Amino acid sequence: MKRFVFLVMMVAAVMFSLSIAPCEAKDVWVDRWQNSNADIYVMDETLAWEENLNGKFFRVTTKEVQNGKVKRFIKWKYVKHGQEMWRYETNQMGGTHMTTVSPGDKLFAFCMKRIGWPYRTEELWCY
Repeated sequence: MKRFVFLVMMVAAVMFSLSIAPCEAKDVWVDRWQNSNADIYVMDETLAWEENLNGKFFRVTTKEVQNGKVKRFIKWKYVKHGQEMWRYETNQMGGTHMTTVSPGDKLFAFCMKRIGWPYRTEELWCY
């Protein structure tokens, strides 16, 4: 009987220790910006999204890395209202306007795939 109780306690201890294993956040490379000679990494744990009656939106933070050093963090917000095209703004834009998402935006494509939302491109726009 003592062996059985000991065995049950050991199994419980192992299961508990596995359930509290630390989760690691990861940075995922998504693009190379030739104009600034920098690599762009998504801070995967920052991706958050919502869908409601007004539309869809998601937020994500990226790192701009140049020569192995973080140059800056950029916070992105992508928004789609109804049937309108996708738009975005960043913390670098001063909050005065939003820009339409262009086909080929690798950050946008990565996030949409990760979230699981479909989108389509028509000419110069993403819907």
